Amino acid sequence: MHRFLREVEDILIKLSRNPAIELDDSEYSVPEKLLTYMRAELLKGVPFSYILEMSEFYNNQFYITPDVLIPRSETEQLVELVVNKVTHPVERMLDVGVGSGVILLSLLAQNVAKKGVGVDVSQKAIEVATINARRLRLLDRTEFKLSDRLFSVEGPFDLIVSNPPYIRASSHYELVHQQVKTHEPHLALFLEDHAYDEWFGIFFRQVYDHLKSEGFFVMEGHELEVEKQSQMLGEIGFSNIRVEKDLLGSPRFLIASRLH
Repeated sequence: MHRFLREVEDILIKLSRNPAIELDDSEYSVPEKLLTYMRAELLKGVPFSYILEMSEFYNNQFYITPDVLIPRSETEQLVELVVNKVTHPVERMLDVGVGSGVILLSLLAQNVAKKGVGVDVSQKAIEVATINARRLRLLDRTEFKLSDRLFSVEGPFDLIVSNPPYIRASSHYELVHQQVKTHEPHLALFLEDHAYDEWFGIFFRQVYDHLKSEGFFVMEGHELEVEKQSQMLGEIGFSNIRVEKDLLGSPRFLIASRLH
């Protein structure tokens, strides 16, 4: 896709300099090649966002590749929950599983935080997020690091957000749309059933340990898991724990505070 877009851009620049200039046959064929490519990708079931390498999210356009998830309306709702909760910009926030950067960068663009750190287990995701930070002119307010959960992260933070892999690879698998299973990165979607609860237990403890007193945590999770996970947060020591529903009425988000 990039190759075609660069060729189209070159032709447009050429025409802008001299609208009357004659194009050669190869240049005339570029739009046709582009359409042929897009049609073939759509017939294979490739999501439109991956074909365009772009997705709209919270009033901004983000660069998207198959190395990151396509952002969804539920995640926009997570951003909205945080924006409505924060009355004054916090000093420092963390996004765990930053992916393309849509959560972190949208919150920074809304001045929820002065500085933000984004971590991901995928180096390719980090590269995509960095490109988006540069495009949105937020690079000077961000730091990106390769990390499995918070193992390589130093706190503390006023706010931690996350849209982690929350689908059980076996028992939730049939609930996932086939297009998602085929084209989106499994690393960002699935956890093995036998390791699921332990993974989140470690993650929640790390979040608690990296939060400042009075700091808070917001996470998007699976509708079949978040109620149980809210109890896990309580056992660790979080306060003011609540589960919020998504626009379809399904339990989707966890919100919790560290008060000491």
